[in-house]
Amino acid sequence: MTAASDQSTSASNSDSDSDSDSDGAANAAEAESASPLWASDEESLHASLGSTPAGLTSEAAASILDRVGPNRLNTRTEDSAWRLLGRQFISPIELILIAATVLSGALGDWTDAAIILVILLLSGMLGFFQERNAGRAMSALLATVEISAVIKRDGKNTDVPVSEVVPGDVAVVSAGDLIPGDCRVLSSNALTVDESALTGETFPAEKLPGTVAAETPITGRSNAVFLGTHVSSGMGTLLVVRTGAHTEIAAIADRLATRPPQNGFERGMTSFGVLLTRLMVVLVVVIFAINLILQRPIIDSALFSLALAVGLTPQLLPAIVSISLSQGAKMMARTRVIVRRLDAIEDFGSMTVLCSDKTGTMTAGEIELDSAVALDGTPSARVAELASLNAGLQLGWKNPIDAAIIAANSVSASAVALDEIPYDFHRKRLSVLVRRSPGEEAVLISKGALDPILAVCSHAAGAEGTVPLADVLESVHQRFAELSAQGFRVLGLATRHLSGQEKVSTDDETGMTLVGLLTFADPVKADAASTLADLNASGVSVRMVTGDNRLVAAHVAQQVGLDVGTVFTGSDIDARDDAALAIAVQSVQVFSELNPVQKERIVHAFRTAGEVVGYLGDGINDSPPLHAADVGISVDTAVPVAKQSAAIVLLDKDLRVILDGVLQGRRTFANTMKYIFMTTSANFGNMLSMAIAALVLPFLPLLAGQILLINLLTDLPATFIATDSVDKAQLRRPQRWNVKLIRDYMFVFGALSSVFDLATFAILRWGFDAEAPEFRSAWFLASILTEVGVLFVLRTRGRFYRSKPSRWLVISSIVVVIVAVAIPYSPAASLLQLVPIPLELLALVLLVTLTYVIATELVKRIFWRR
Repeated sequence: MTAASDQSTSASNSDSDSDSDSDGAANAAEAESASPLWASDEESLHASLGSTPAGLTSEAAASILDRVGPNRLNTRTEDSAWRLLGRQFISPIELILIAATVLSGALGDWTDAAIILVILLLSGMLGFFQERNAGRAMSALLATVEISAVIKRDGKNTDVPVSEVVPGDVAVVSAGDLIPGDCRVLSSNALTVDESALTGETFPAEKLPGTVAAETPITGRSNAVFLGTHVSSGMGTLLVVRTGAHTEIAAIADRLATRPPQNGFERGMTSFGVLLTRLMVVLVVVIFAINLILQRPIIDSALFSLALAVGLTPQLLPAIVSISLSQGAKMMARTRVIVRRLDAIEDFGSMTVLCSDKTGTMTAGEIELDSAVALDGTPSARVAELASLNAGLQLGWKNPIDAAIIAANSVSASAVALDEIPYDFHRKRLSVLVRRSPGEEAVLISKGALDPILAVCSHAAGAEGTVPLADVLESVHQRFAELSAQGFRVLGLATRHLSGQEKVSTDDETGMTLVGLLTFADPVKADAASTLADLNASGVSVRMVTGDNRLVAAHVAQQVGLDVGTVFTGSDIDARDDAALAIAVQSVQVFSELNPVQKERIVHAFRTAGEVVGYLGDGINDSPPLHAADVGISVDTAVPVAKQSAAIVLLDKDLRVILDGVLQGRRTFANTMKYIFMTTSANFGNMLSMAIAALVLPFLPLLAGQILLINLLTDLPATFIATDSVDKAQLRRPQRWNVKLIRDYMFVFGALSSVFDLATFAILRWGFDAEAPEFRSAWFLASILTEVGVLFVLRTRGRFYRSKPSRWLVISSIVVVIVAVAIPYSPAASLLQLVPIPLELLALVLLVTLTYVIATELVKRIFWRR
């Protein structure tokens, strides 16, 4: 926390330097001021920013945006073309190969050097174009779920994308909203802000207008709020002073340059990379040393060894991964699932536990006010009217409960709200000070969960007048239990007359009178039980995680087929330490009466137990568990902080959509793994074969340029793996990275490939007396044909003739085969040091390819059975 404060202060003191690079007078305003935004007076801030309390005009905002740029921490929304192109050539092995090739050219062999460089360039360009197209497709998808802020533009409140908020804007915020920049607080109504992302503080900070000293550390700047934080409770208006790279959190991020923890997909890629690196190091060192012992030319030996290492590497893996994931994201978008972070697709497909609220997922999500009743259970017009005043006149967090109340009872036109105490998740109630008509006494109306309402009441409204609360407390609890057991959500309503008051605080929430109960109905979806059963059959266990009371939760859970034998409440969570909770949660399917911290602990507990956890939430209190989950899932209508926390956003809040998305995630992951399985095993087999052949043949079995061209051509069909179909059996259960399986697969099928390779070498050399040019030409073609042929065998775990490949995979494979057969007979053959292949050798190559495909099919069946 100290580091954050020190760095933030230094960032503020260096504003003049950072802002001098911008043409935007707006972001330079504070640098020109003698005081930072928290120490300046409001009038001078407005003047320096060219703003007013009514905000900016659309024209002024557009002009400022052109000058200062988008409101993002990293203004590069995607890698530049040059940066993306350069990334295709940064592999250490490729850099060493390029250096050795240039050295070879410098020593006089420029033809071979040019061929190798051209092939490397073509390979890099293929990856570049595929990744760039995938990136553009993802940018278009992400634009559909962009986060917005409420900004005063042209004198009215307008939803503006956060990326288009500019210095001088006036923002209106309430619970759940993201802070759209570094801002000065202009007005506050119980406004508290969660600044943990910036300061490390656990508890929300209260924010008020005013000024504080310039040297105040960030944790004490009570009149300022900062980008990267969000509103926990209350309401306020803010003057945006800094945006994007000029904010406090941007300065800290630049200095710390921290990287978030790796997710499951990244950990798998890292482990896979370590495996390949070890193999490459051994391969390069051993083969290079042996060639030197055999007194072969040092440059040729180096190029051959490095080309083998490059050949072992799936060069297009970054492009294939990007293509597969972006293709998967586009397919998921068709099922109305938007992926905000591509690498979350793997975790989505491997998810084993889904924690979800019931509203809108298991239930219809169409909340209706079923009844407004007095304490004796009779319908009450007075209770309905008081509830509508509370719901309709409040200015804070808009929610389905209040919408249902207003829909059932319109708000009186003569009533006005004098003040309010916004809802928060500690008090669990909302209070509004109302004057129902001119001249009437003000009345404080509080609505919320029953226990928090009872906690501020001393009396109750009975049929014959006001009585002590204790007289009716037992009957109220009994009625509450009866209604909850029927599946109704029940809220309490209380009032207090406050003569002469026009402002209220939480201190006024005392001595109130309980006047009635509100019941809300949200029927269970017709297909909820079958959807949960389908998810469970697919290896995803659904757990209900809700803030509702245990009786309502149990009623809904029973209707959708969840086990209600044990229902945990928040107190059950608090009673256990982390280790005990990780054991306990495994047998519990319903969790109720939870606050945000308890929800987060449940997610951590499942992860500790070894589960891959998804969390579906759309409320303010869902942000912590969304962050904690392997896969945070929200909906397009969620509060901004929940949507921002999620890796995946649903356009429809429906568990069936999640099931479709999970299956698509598994399909995407399966296709990515196809490339890795097939390419590594084929490359390993080819490289092992050539390494052995190099020891027994009087010449190198292939030249470096020929090896790289084989690698390039056989990678071309793989770029269409993302479009391929997937066996239904692979979609039935969650899938995860298994480097041991990849290793075993590579060794088994690589060894099988080497057996055929070495047999072919022997026949070519000693059966046909093939010298270097003929040998290399025949083996060049055999390598490509066998790898393309076996692609159609290994792409499925079942019998290859029963699994239909994608059209583009077939077309690209046919094109590669035609090109490979034509190259030895084309003018390019001499440049590649290839020669036309005699018919008898061509027949041998075709026979070897057919035999190898059959043998691979047989070995594949044994491998997957084991």
